[in-house]
Amino acid sequence: MKLPEAIARRRDLGGVLLLWAAGMVAIGVGTFFFLGGTGSPTSNKNLTNGGPTAVPNTGVLQSQRPNEGDAAPDFALVDARDGQTIRKLSDFRGKAVILNWYASWCAPCKAEIPEFQQAADALSSQLVVLGVDYMETSDQASSILDEFGATYAAVLDTNGAVAEHYRVTQGLPTTFFLDKDGVLRAMKTGQVKPDELVDFLAKVGVTYTP
Repeated sequence: MKLPEAIARRRDLGGVLLLWAAGMVAIGVGTFFFLGGTGSPTSNKNLTNGGPTAVPNTGVLQSQRPNEGDAAPDFALVDARDGQTIRKLSDFRGKAVILNWYASWCAPCKAEIPEFQQAADALSSQLVVLGVDYMETSDQASSILDEFGATYAAVLDTNGAVAEHYRVTQGLPTTFFLDKDGVLRAMKTGQVKPDELVDFLAKVGVTYTP
């Protein structure tokens, strides 16, 4: 027995509205969990460049931007080799610092790693090198250092949050030179050549002969 046409239309409309409402609820629930609602820890999500770091108590620690002549902003990141130890830039205060953003796929980075290690060995009482791997895993970050026999400290900028704060936007490698008081004295985007390294270290009060 067929329903009257008006009742049939009303039933069809009700079905459409029910489906629409169910869809909106599903979207709302998905959005809630994606944005980190109750029961959905935000640390498990893929983080975007410049967003919060995945490990508690890491990331940029001071709001000022890096400018030559000013103290470099402090940050904390996880050690690239053990994936656990948290290292701060300020831990190295008292020595000049070569702060170098690198990545395993970066050919110029590979070229300068041996130069940095040589300087670190020759000037161990005055200088430290801190490599900052850009958005890679611990294995990737440490493998390139091992390949060239580099033993200097390195940390993981896993989602690029610290790189963004330091304006590492023109490509890799990017290197900052800090004096023993943590003041930024010079920076270079692109490979640091041996003769340039001598000049940059002189700016942070270190005399170096390769």
